[in-house]
Amino acid sequence: MTSVLIITNKNDITADFIVKGLIDRKISFYRFNTEELTVSINITLDFKNNIFFLFDKISKTTHNLLSFTSIYYRRPKLPDLNHIKEISDAERHLLKNEILYTLEGVYKILQDAYWISPLYSIRESENKIYQLITAKQIGFDTPCSIISNYYQSANDFICSINGEIIIKPIKTGLIEDSSETSVIFTSKLGRDKVLKEEVTFCPIFLQNNIKKKADIRVTIVGEQVFGTRINSQDMTETEIDWRQGGTILEHTKINIPDDIKEKCILLLRKLRLRFGAIDFILDTNNNFIFLEINPNGQWAWIEKQVGHQISKAIVKLLV
Repeated sequence: MTSVLIITNKNDITADFIVKGLIDRKISFYRFNTEELTVSINITLDFKNNIFFLFDKISKTTHNLLSFTSIYYRRPKLPDLNHIKEISDAERHLLKNEILYTLEGVYKILQDAYWISPLYSIRESENKIYQLITAKQIGFDTPCSIISNYYQSANDFICSINGEIIIKPIKTGLIEDSSETSVIFTSKLGRDKVLKEEVTFCPIFLQNNIKKKADIRVTIVGEQVFGTRINSQDMTETEIDWRQGGTILEHTKINIPDDIKEKCILLLRKLRLRFGAIDFILDTNNNFIFLEINPNGQWAWIEKQVGHQISKAIVKLLV
């Protein structure tokens, strides 16, 4: 009998879609909001008796970790532990590390279950360098790209490009501190803006700017492919990075060409993933240019806007 464990946090709206789908199909599941560990959730890993379980103090239910057949890994978070007043920041950091490594152990205990997607495949596939290498091997068209902290290499690349240059984060571009969170988006780079002293601080990621008709998001669940066109060129602020605008852009369903669809499925297979959200540029000649894959990307907004049955596909795969 199928029993699903959803590993996420309380504010993950995307997981709500899966919860509804599992309830509709009367599938047994437990939503493990990991920031509640030590708050409203207790854990016992009894190696003497080979008993591993979670106890939810709110629902007063016990969940045997070895009973779960499928895992949907979404967005786990650590507890902030702010409810513990009598400890120092250093002690709080120590406790968070203990909880983090407990969770890592839980994932190992669950490793024989069916994962969407396997955790270590997700982590490996998040690396944009690995993504580009794999995408090129498969035969995707990709932008001209360089990552370097050597000024001469970066400058030579810029001089070799006949057109505009963009600069983008190698990872997520997320900047977090105690007061606020901000994001560095993909943006145009003036041809004279690469300063020698700045390049040497950290490798920078440069690509040629490809003129586009639209952005394409391809969401793959198993071998089901859902294509969405994002009309990013409708607004000036979203021309380079469609995530940057404050206005919701028009999204439409599209059919993905068979050769691109086959390469998308092959890319997931190569990366050992069961889910992926791939971003493409649709250039002015209707070519699909691979940008990156998010191995655990968001999709609920697409389902709401265009009606793709992504949650149904994920639930079906879990079952």
